[in-house]
Amino acid sequence: MKPTPKTLQVFLPEGTPAGIQVAELTTRIVQAISVPRTHLKQFFERGESQYVGTYFLFGGEDDGSKPLAYIGQTEDLKARLRMHDAKKEFWTRAVVLVSRTQSFTQAHIKWLEWHSIARATEANRFKLENGNAGSEPFVTEAIQAEVEEIFETGSLLLQSLGYPIFEPLIARKQSNNSKESTDDESEWFLKGPLANAKAVLTTDGIVVRAGSLCRVEFAQSAAGNPVVKKRDGLVADGILKPKGESYEFTEDCLFKSPSGAASIVLARTANGWVSWKNKSGKTLQKVKRED
Repeated sequence: MKPTPKTLQVFLPEGTPAGIQVAELTTRIVQAISVPRTHLKQFFERGESQYVGTYFLFGGEDDGSKPLAYIGQTEDLKARLRMHDAKKEFWTRAVVLVSRTQSFTQAHIKWLEWHSIARATEANRFKLENGNAGSEPFVTEAIQAEVEEIFETGSLLLQSLGYPIFEPLIARKQSNNSKESTDDESEWFLKGPLANAKAVLTTDGIVVRAGSLCRVEFAQSAAGNPVVKKRDGLVADGILKPKGESYEFTEDCLFKSPSGAASIVLARTANGWVSWKNKSGKTLQKVKRED
């Protein structure tokens, strides 16, 4: 189904995007409130901190190959976030989903927590600090209709705030012959000694596809380069595993820049804009910056 136009409203109660953000669609009752960990005190002074809600903790971008997230639900956001502030180290920002009309019940938030964990696990974009989603909580048919709409709204609000936790790295669409096809304009290729990779350019960066091979030993010129630490994180998380004399990507992996991806694949400092080429042999530089 083609997305329809929507009006997103973001209120900054502290007057700056660096503080608390309250996001909502003007026609829906769901609010997403983004709270920096350093602004918990200010959030606790707001009435929403005592609402029933589902919440997300985000952080850890510099500590591993993927950003980290934790998903939970509570009937007292203030008490639960205060507990996580004392016990969980990784997170820097919380996003809570609440009802402007305070109409969420325990049934709503338990189902939303279960469904959110399941969908985030499926998307595999964030590394979840949760366990598995468990079995689906029972809700009535009427509540089922409500929570599905709530989840749809919450997902859009989270994505708008910069947390696309439910979105796969590569969007998919149905082609005319009903087979799935990647929603990209072209695929990009990179070859080198003991390296052979394929990638897709997306609005978030470049995604190296599962099955791609990269060189194991870094060139001496890469000593001290941050990509070495990044590659070590990929190995530690099992995203890169040995295959013959190379490392193989076990899943799709997002990089913020073509050069970062190329440097990991080739195990040396590389300019990704000239290293990645399409099937016709044209570089990213030629296709995306010059044509």
